[in-house]
Amino acid sequence: MADETVATPVEEGGAAAPRPRRRGRWVVRLLIGVALAAGLFFGGRWVVWRIGHVSTDAGFVKAEIASVAPQVAGRILQVAVVEGQQVRRGDTLVEVDPAAATQQVAQAQAAVATALAVVEQARQGQVATRDQVGTAIGAAEAAVAAARTQVAKASTNRDLWRRQRDRFQALVEQHAVGRARFEEVESAAVAAESDLAAASAQVRLAEARLAEAKAARTTIAQAQAAVATGKEGVHQAEAALAQARLALSWCTVVAPINGVVARKLAEVGDMATPGRPVISLYDPASRYVEARFEETKLRNLAQDKAVELRVDRLPGTPLTGRITLLGPAAAAEFALIPRDVTAGEFTKVTQRVGVRIAIDHLADHPELVPGLSVEVVVAK
Repeated sequence: MADETVATPVEEGGAAAPRPRRRGRWVVRLLIGVALAAGLFFGGRWVVWRIGHVSTDAGFVKAEIASVAPQVAGRILQVAVVEGQQVRRGDTLVEVDPAAATQQVAQAQAAVATALAVVEQARQGQVATRDQVGTAIGAAEAAVAAARTQVAKASTNRDLWRRQRDRFQALVEQHAVGRARFEEVESAAVAAESDLAAASAQVRLAEARLAEAKAARTTIAQAQAAVATGKEGVHQAEAALAQARLALSWCTVVAPINGVVARKLAEVGDMATPGRPVISLYDPASRYVEARFEETKLRNLAQDKAVELRVDRLPGTPLTGRITLLGPAAAAEFALIPRDVTAGEFTKVTQRVGVRIAIDHLADHPELVPGLSVEVVVAK
């Protein structure tokens, strides 16, 4: 009995130890196999997906941005909006001090009043000149008519006395009347000739005065020219007034479009400068995606082709769009330092071309603000 070998717990434990070790190895190998199978499965799916799609992560949300700048200089009295605020076309954005513009309007109004007074004075002068010239011409024409009447009378009287003289001369030769009577008739005939000459001289004088009166019509033309000049002055003054009023209206900077305030670039107290933006706006309806695809992928893109959009701000939210424009030139063509391939040292770099994408159901995604990154995926 003493020589029998009895298994001790230690021996039993030592004999059983290899079994768990072999089981652990089998589990590890199984996990590795499953991981490899999963990797092959999902890797294969990814490879298949990559073969059937092209994508780029060089995409951004963009919008038509309006940089609003004042058209007059002056101190900014009010900034009526904040960033992110919705505005409508015509809403006040910024108020510029209108003091200088108001003064210019007052000066322009005074200039218009002065020009109108000049025109009124010129019109009154025109009326007075026209009346004076008309009266003078009428009087001169009447004088000419009267003088011509006198000439006619004098001519008739002369002819009468000529006949009388001829008759009395014949009677004298016949000794029917005395010489003294003939001389009286002859003196009357000579006087009639003198009266006719005097009447003719009066006609010439009256006609000369009529010509002078008619020549005075040029003063009417001068008066009319003065009125026209005055009217031109009124037009110029009114144009200056309109410009001054326009400049006054420019002191209130308003929104040119319906949109959202993207950036406020001025504060109360700043000096506004014509042409320097104070507010940036964008129209939410104008948002789009601009993606830059490598030139080797362009053959898979086409106008109106559907695309998938992935935005980090909207994880898990499916977005779609369609291509509206394939860029007409590569981005490198507009670089500040253009490529120079004439130097003989040239390294080929794959170029990227901009693609514009319209976002479907844009109004349902106000979170898509300009500047967000977008991954664009297009099925081949």
